[in-house]
Amino acid sequence: MRVLPPVVLALALIGVADVARADVPVSLGTAGALERAGLAQDGRKNPTAASFGAPVTDDRRLFTLRWRLPWIAMAGSAGPSPFGSGFVSTGVGLGGLSLAAEPMDALSSLVPQGQIGEANKLGRVQFGALSYSLGHGTVVDRFTNAPDGQARRFGLLGELNLAGLEFHGAVGDVMDAPAFVTARAAGRPIMWFLAPDATFQPNELDLDPRTELLGIWQIAVATAADFSAPGTEGVAGNVVVTTLENEAALLDNQLVKFILFVDVNGLWATDRGETLQGSGVHPGVTAMWDFAGIRVDVDAEANVGSDGYVPRYFDRLYFLERTRTLGADKPKLLLERPASWGYRARADVGLWEMATLFTEVRDQRGLTPSTATLPSNLTVSAGGSLWIGLAGAAVTATQTGLGDHAIFGPGFVVTAEGRAAILFNTLHLVGRAWQAHIAAGDEPGEFVVERGLTAGVEVNFDLL
Repeated sequence: MRVLPPVVLALALIGVADVARADVPVSLGTAGALERAGLAQDGRKNPTAASFGAPVTDDRRLFTLRWRLPWIAMAGSAGPSPFGSGFVSTGVGLGGLSLAAEPMDALSSLVPQGQIGEANKLGRVQFGALSYSLGHGTVVDRFTNAPDGQARRFGLLGELNLAGLEFHGAVGDVMDAPAFVTARAAGRPIMWFLAPDATFQPNELDLDPRTELLGIWQIAVATAADFSAPGTEGVAGNVVVTTLENEAALLDNQLVKFILFVDVNGLWATDRGETLQGSGVHPGVTAMWDFAGIRVDVDAEANVGSDGYVPRYFDRLYFLERTRTLGADKPKLLLERPASWGYRARADVGLWEMATLFTEVRDQRGLTPSTATLPSNLTVSAGGSLWIGLAGAAVTATQTGLGDHAIFGPGFVVTAEGRAAILFNTLHLVGRAWQAHIAAGDEPGEFVVERGLTAGVEVNFDLL
């Protein structure tokens, strides 16, 4: 293990070192592992977290408003990191800490994250910084329009959820609507014919036993698109992903869930008038058990796709990678997309809405002999979080490239977050720390160590 100067570390972090064919999605290996660690840190503990941290309190509120001050105190490099990517040093420092500011395009730093209503309830509206998945997440997975350290965009999302019908529409940036739009319509056909009056009941009531019995089968069509995706020599292209969802909710109530699903997806990417099309299939299962304050959630999914297809194309880092992919010096539209197969599984255990433990395994591999031996993309994450009173903390460890690298070798990233309410539960002081092992050197398994700290302030306001 060696510790190198900041300039060398910066080169390693952007993927110059030890990136074998990193422009192939299934073989990113450890490239971009540091930034991608932020996905595990705040992507699932709070689905409305965007990049505004991830308090682990129960976020089921009728109205929430969150706003992060656009400055953070940093220790370590101001380059790529799980939480500080894009922040620029102001030149002001004290005691080993430097003050950094996020990019401020016009009044972007004033954009908050707001939500009225709740996911899967009668209705929901998000505004400002968005954070959401579409359907089972095979097309849009924990997307945010305001990744850490980037100029915030103002987006809009609306949902209507009835017992037998659901509708969704969203735009990632109202000032640049073609850059990202999503739409989804879902329904429960058995209910339409056998209990049409129950179709229009609010989704969350669960008072009519027919809604659970006759709502066992759900179908949905959804699409997500970027109609101005950066392409060759800066010429705009487009990417459109559509899905046909089939879901069987064998059990679906507030205490227990067991849901099987199969998504059939298509991806069309157009660059300079030429379109490459691919398709993929995602079978999976979602299960939940909630009793006496203990909640267990399990999600598992497999996938297989043809040339031209990649799962979860629109993910949490998309608004970073649409212009320049982490680990590959090109826009995401121009990445190779060979046929591949993969899987991921995750288990969460929650205790009395105070503590959460989780573990997640994921991999994506090439289908053909020429891609099956590419660098390993096997990733394992584990972590926990705790919230007591007005303070909380979380730790997540991720190892990317298992199979090629040992645990704690290149691709290992551990992140930690602590927060404390300094004015009731409204003003939060948030501190974050990380350590990453970045592949570097001539020998397999060599790496350099990067560490960093950030501290900032967030406003959190909720009602009901």
